[in-house]
Amino acid sequence: MPARLARYLLRETAGLYLLGVAAFCLLLSIDLLSVLARFLIQQHASLAQVATLLLYKLPYFFHLSLPIAVVFAVLLATGRLAKDSELKAAYTMGARPVSLLLPLALLGVLVGGVSLVNNGFLEARAETAYQHMIDAFVYVRPPAQVQTDASFRIEGEGVFYAARIRGDLQNHAQARLEGVLVLENDGTVLTAPSGTWSSSARSWTLDHAQRSGPGTPPVAVGPVTLPFPLQATPTETLARGDTLPLDKLRAQIARLRKAGGNARQLLFQYHRRIADAFSAVVFALFAGALGLRVRGRAAGFAWTIVLLVAFWALWLFSQNLYEAGALGPVMAAWLTPAVSGVGALLLAAWSLRA
Repeated sequence: MPARLARYLLRETAGLYLLGVAAFCLLLSIDLLSVLARFLIQQHASLAQVATLLLYKLPYFFHLSLPIAVVFAVLLATGRLAKDSELKAAYTMGARPVSLLLPLALLGVLVGGVSLVNNGFLEARAETAYQHMIDAFVYVRPPAQVQTDASFRIEGEGVFYAARIRGDLQNHAQARLEGVLVLENDGTVLTAPSGTWSSSARSWTLDHAQRSGPGTPPVAVGPVTLPFPLQATPTETLARGDTLPLDKLRAQIARLRKAGGNARQLLFQYHRRIADAFSAVVFALFAGALGLRVRGRAAGFAWTIVLLVAFWALWLFSQNLYEAGALGPVMAAWLTPAVSGVGALLLAAWSLRA
């Protein structure tokens, strides 16, 4: 009986889950649809091109829809079973709450695995394709990648800083530097209004540079070439985190850390993708433990709204704490599943006493 009951519960939940994913994707796409409508009018895009842009954004919609829809499906399914007294009948026949909770947890694991593939790999590739297509409409040629306030600590050489680094579209091994400052290991400071980064030569060339030693005034020294042995090209270094799959994002973080660069934003994106996928398991346990206590479909729907608002608010709050500097990138990324997990354990302990 437990196996049949588990299969029955999963069948009841599966249909609602697909409906939930579709509904949440539609809600998340409302803002994008207004942007795409302008493309139809202002950029003379075809319906096929607009449909392609919308398709490229699907993994972004799935990022939140896949785990959140678990709450919707589980609470409505258990609410329906409670309304028709099927849960009561199952308990009367000797079924234990844990036999109902475990299949829901397995559903969360399955959704979490799919979410990890989507968040970690599909979303980044789709975002890259989306940006390339948008750039083709807006620009005669794609804009160069730019990074501001970039700093690197190169072992044996010193600290390298540029107020702005702009990639070269014609040569991916080269980038333009603006507002350059280099602090060498002996305390010498080099400044320049502009310069060039060449990864093929592994160097920074400073134009119209000035050099000053400790306690000495700046002296104009003209163009200066300094070793810059970073194991990455400007294109790789300037790549946006949301366009990198998990493996390349992790490699990017390692390169920046080794070079003394600021990898905080990339670290947050890396852990956020994994944490959001893992949230599916936590949400399934939370909703399942609560769903075993609901008394009807109306109660299940009401709790669905409450939990969705709570999870969404916590997800945004954790990001705001990170951006304000109140939390580190790893803690901020995992705050939502951590708090939800504690709640799920407490609810599960309460429900399993029955």
